[in-house]
Amino acid sequence: MKFLEDLRDIHAGEEIWVIGAGPSLDAYPLDFFKDKICIGVNKVFSVFIEIGDGHKKFESKKFYSVHEHRESADWIAAHIPHFLENCFFLLPKQRTQTGRSRMVWWEDYRAHNDKIRYMKWGFRGKKRVTASDYHFKQVVKNIVRKRPSEYVCRGTTLHWAIQAAAVLGAKKIYLAGADGRGGRMIKHGSRYIGTRRQVRPHGFIRMWHSGTKCLADLFGPQGVEIVRYYYGKGVEAI
Repeated sequence: MKFLEDLRDIHAGEEIWVIGAGPSLDAYPLDFFKDKICIGVNKVFSVFIEIGDGHKKFESKKFYSVHEHRESADWIAAHIPHFLENCFFLLPKQRTQTGRSRMVWWEDYRAHNDKIRYMKWGFRGKKRVTASDYHFKQVVKNIVRKRPSEYVCRGTTLHWAIQAAAVLGAKKIYLAGADGRGGRMIKHGSRYIGTRRQVRPHGFIRMWHSGTKCLADLFGPQGVEIVRYYYGKGVEAI
């Protein structure tokens, strides 16, 4: 098995763009990311990687993809296995019955484990995605000290992607399409990301944003800046 840490500092000192599926991504021209290193979350791969859906794709210098859920992970393994070399799969501590059908597990990808890199998933909270500020602090400490770590999130795969970008050596992390309300792109839609609007509970949105701010506050003093970026508006502090 391979792990995220195998690529530690491969992009040391560079800028990395973490891409969410929010509707603000519709504003970006297809060539905006062509000279940028990007990490997409979950189904975002389908608007960067050719999957035969007839949609034009974003260009990028390098594209990675982070996955917690099985749906898109299984599709990639079945249809574009060459892309698995750029994928980071969240690996639970153990096989659990709760939510099992939606989670990835290394045994299910045995034939591809020479390509996939895993991120050890540290369960926090009953729902597995409710990491506290303390748990984020421990992860950031491990990343800065270049130690192996278990990675956590608070309501969104985007938090794992931010941590992955830091491990890869990013000194500045831009968040694009990180609207915190689910994916409902139209211009850059695909078979995976369509026009259906996802309505998120207010509590979820609050948790999502508080976790992002916590990571920004923790990484900032360590020399890793995290900001949001909106095309046509520019940088926005978190």
